[in-house]
Amino acid sequence: MSLWTNLDGITGNGKPLYANTTYRISNSTINGSKANTSKYYGAVFGVSAAEQSNTLAKLDGSHSQHAGWVSQKIGTGPVKSITITSGGQGYNSAGFLTISGGGDGTINVSYTIANSLNTMQTYSSNARQNTIATVTIVSGGAAFNVAPTVIAGGANIAPATFSVGLGGRAGRVQYETLVAMGSMTGDDTGDDKYFPVA
Repeated sequence: MSLWTNLDGITGNGKPLYANTTYRISNSTINGSKANTSKYYGAVFGVSAAEQSNTLAKLDGSHSQHAGWVSQKIGTGPVKSITITSGGQGYNSAGFLTISGGGDGTINVSYTIANSLNTMQTYSSNARQNTIATVTIVSGGAAFNVAPTVIAGGANIAPATFSVGLGGRAGRVQYETLVAMGSMTGDDTGDDKYFPVA
């Protein structure tokens, strides 16, 4: 039995055995589930000659050097900054931000409030003037590849909004051709986001 075939099928059975991993199958014969991490191979796509030529004109550059079995690694990192774009209204006590959409679950971010008309005052008797004034990242977490959704917990009149900046290698995409092969057949449509057929 060969280590791979030229069939890009939905089952993933034709992928190289040492990198048998995609968003559907995350186990490698050699590396187990670790193969689906940036340290090993990441997601592996079967790229036909047509799919390869369709990615040459993309603004972010060619997705791979050759048609065949291609590894995709998407970098991750921690949350480095959270900027208050609108402090909202009606936040009557300090609290914690709720972060969703990725990460390893170790992020911890707190906020304080102040009177929006006089930030020297930590509170106003008029709830509409109580706004989020500062954000403190206690722990930036890890494993974010896109900016998460940030919500300030607690009752409010108008919700606060935030802008998130990531660090590390978050969002950086790297491709490596594992097996160069111009004779790829079939098409697992799951890779069309990155390698469209037409």
